[in-house]
Amino acid sequence: MARSGAEGRGVLEGAFALMEVLAHDDEVGLTRLASDAALPKATAHRLLGQLVALGAVQSHEGRYRLGPRTFRLGQAWHPARALRAAAAQPLRELAAAGGGVSLTLSVPEAGHIIVVGGMRGEVDEVFPLRSGVVLPPGSAAELVLAASAPVPRRPAGWTAAAWAREVAAIRERGVAFDYEQCVDSLSCVAAPVHAADGQVVASVAVTSLDAKLIPPLCDAVSRAAAAIGARLARLPEPGRRPRTSGPGGDRGTKGLAVTAEPVR
Repeated sequence: MARSGAEGRGVLEGAFALMEVLAHDDEVGLTRLASDAALPKATAHRLLGQLVALGAVQSHEGRYRLGPRTFRLGQAWHPARALRAAAAQPLRELAAAGGGVSLTLSVPEAGHIIVVGGMRGEVDEVFPLRSGVVLPPGSAAELVLAASAPVPRRPAGWTAAAWAREVAAIRERGVAFDYEQCVDSLSCVAAPVHAADGQVVASVAVTSLDAKLIPPLCDAVSRAAAAIGARLARLPEPGRRPRTSGPGGDRGTKGLAVTAEPVR
């Protein structure tokens, strides 16, 4: 039984590795899929056949892409509802400050930095910053989240001395930068979002194809992050239901409910 369970986990890991590769491209051939997923070609082909049969992946002329079943399941994923509700208005205001840029709201999850909301722009032609995307290592979002932790976690590729200097600089500025270190031709600035207890729970970032647009947007990004934190603190605690009956109803909570929609 133990061996069967381990084999089952291996199959699931392989299937998800293939779908992770497909999530970043429209269509991918078998050879590259197997290579990027670190699977033997025969194993990748077998797993893809099973995923196609389940509707999770589609196949056309030897190339593969995510299927409608994966899309439907993905639409049911609504992470960080309160955070995204708090971010809706500040992100709209931030978008007005910098035309053409992409905005992301990201959170740490299982050792990765994952996008949970934002507004897409021209950057998507180079790197799609949609909800659910895992940001590559070294992103400004990762740096600002790591530097804001009580014990700053050193990202991969940094020496202890260089990271200590970077942490000091990020804490002094209140933002982190990434000038094409993460993805070629993309530059970014990110600021931390604080919860009511002071804990850093997310980052807000602006990404642009034009590096010259990043420095002028630093203050706007910091203001957006602060506004999200302030709005987050005013949201009701999880499990608390707003009062809707009687003249003494919770008007503030009712008003927030109107804006509690996914940020796209």
